Amino acid sequence: MNLIKSDSGNVIVEFIGVTVALLVPLSIIANSSIMVANAYLSTDVAARSAARAYVVSSSDANGTRAANSAVGLTANDFDRENSGVSTKISCTRSPCLSPGGFVTVRVSKEVKLNLPRALGTRSVTVTSHHTSVVDELRTQ
Repeated sequence: MNLIKSDSGNVIVEFIGVTVALLVPLSIIANSSIMVANAYLSTDVAARSAARAYVVSSSDANGTRAANSAVGLTANDFDRENSGVSTKISCTRSPCLSPGGFVTVRVSKEVKLNLPRALGTRSVTVTSHHTSVVDELRTQ
């Protein structure tokens, strides 16, 4: 019996095997990184626009509604699911819209990652905050 001992074609098989073994995990990790970056950008823009919306409103109740609306619209622009977004508003003076006071809006979003269970944590919470000053010349 005559056996042929040729290595032709083995390089292609090895290349495909190594490529699949490296590219699949790399693409999963890259996708998760992009999701976290998108959530960070979303919360940053949402916090800034919410703080600005609050300080230009006519009352604290209207400010809260305007801030929550701004967060919802911004989060919807970045992610259609818009799940896991929370908003917290804090002020340095009472009432919040007192001239010269500061209004801080903190926006948090939970990002569910598409990682295998073997890698542990499958979600990350991204938080951003922005502080705006209430105009000194504001009339109540």
